[in-house]
Amino acid sequence: MGFFFLIIFESYKLVILINLVNIVFIKLLGVYMIPVDDKSQFGSYKPNRVVAFIINITRSLGSKWISKRLIFILRRIAIYFSKQCLDTVLFDSSLRLYTKGNVSEKRALFSPQIFEEEERNFIASQASDNSIFIDIGANVGLYSFSVSQKYKLFENTKIFSLEPHPDLFKRLLYNQNLNSHLPIFPKRIAIMDKRGEFFLNTPEENLGQGKISQKGELKVEGLSLRGFTENEAIKRISAIKIDVEGNEEKVLIPFIVEENRSLFPDIFVIENNKDLWKTDLIGSIIAKGFSVEMKTRMNFILKKNKR
Repeated sequence: MGFFFLIIFESYKLVILINLVNIVFIKLLGVYMIPVDDKSQFGSYKPNRVVAFIINITRSLGSKWISKRLIFILRRIAIYFSKQCLDTVLFDSSLRLYTKGNVSEKRALFSPQIFEEEERNFIASQASDNSIFIDIGANVGLYSFSVSQKYKLFENTKIFSLEPHPDLFKRLLYNQNLNSHLPIFPKRIAIMDKRGEFFLNTPEENLGQGKISQKGELKVEGLSLRGFTENEAIKRISAIKIDVEGNEEKVLIPFIVEENRSLFPDIFVIENNKDLWKTDLIGSIIAKGFSVEMKTRMNFILKKNKR
């Protein structure tokens, strides 16, 4: 046991050194602004033997604290020896995932077993013919690709993957083209409380934390959730997952009105940003006939009550 903890300690020292090197590169070169390669063939970024070996280890570990610490250490080492992105098979899909600048991609690439697995499995477990899943704030589509493995087994299913950031959308679209047999429909759009032009503010170190606001540098087109359903002629929704960095209430409060009741999904998966909300979003949804099925570390899962 002492030898094991010695390895952990020495690995932490290596990770600290790697972090210091990364900080220097970020400050001097802006390393996080990684160009999107959506032209080269899948397989161009095949992991080398060391990185592939580490990925196999990290994906086989559990979800306990010591496993998470070991995953973190090994992930940092692997990223240091990796190219800007890696071509891999994940969720039974061929995916190109980037190793820097997006936390969600890194977590899913090295440890899908602790990447919101309960939420993804719950959405997938409710799939049936004609199911429609709307993935709001899809990032590079990790939820969408995971759930699609169950959705593809049924007739007339659709997964709408909605992502406004141009680089993340390019990555999403590239991966969708690699897996065109799956019922995934990417849309470059921001979902807000109304139609209009908005701004997306995104920290360079994590593109997945981009937040829609009234001011910023990156302009994006936005729609209300009701407006999106009308554009796509959606009449029934099976599940909605929403992760929009605190704007969840701006999207959902205008949507959960009586006139939209027929569009209420069977399931909501809502990122827990209560500290950023000005209203009791979860309480408002419960009042419309939902119950909290589960509360995970990251999300609320609500299910429509049976009448």
